[in-house]
Amino acid sequence: MKTLGEKFRILRQKRGVNQKAMADLLEISIPAYSKLETSITDPNFSRINQIAEVHNLTLRELLDVGEEGVNEQTQLIDQLKEKVSDLENTVIKLQTKLIELYDKEDQRNKK
Repeated sequence: MKTLGEKFRILRQKRGVNQKAMADLLEISIPAYSKLETSITDPNFSRINQIAEVHNLTLRELLDVGEEGVNEQTQLIDQLKEKVSDLENTVIKLQTKLIELYDKEDQRNKK
């Protein structure tokens, strides 16, 4: 698992900018940004959130940066959630049909 600093470096490099440009975007000094990337300084939550926003990422996406297989796992989870949702809808439809059949049978018995 990569450190936050490594994730920040990966994002900065993907963006194609140097540490000065990132420090300017975050309104901090170059040494302060460098310490974030090298994990000398632990960022607080607001700084992590700010870095995610600078890169137009959600916090979850930022945490997934550089992690092998995470995207595949996320896609698999999304696919499984969709299948579960489809199955739940099928069950609801079948329950509705069953209730309709019971109602019809009940009406026949009353006649």
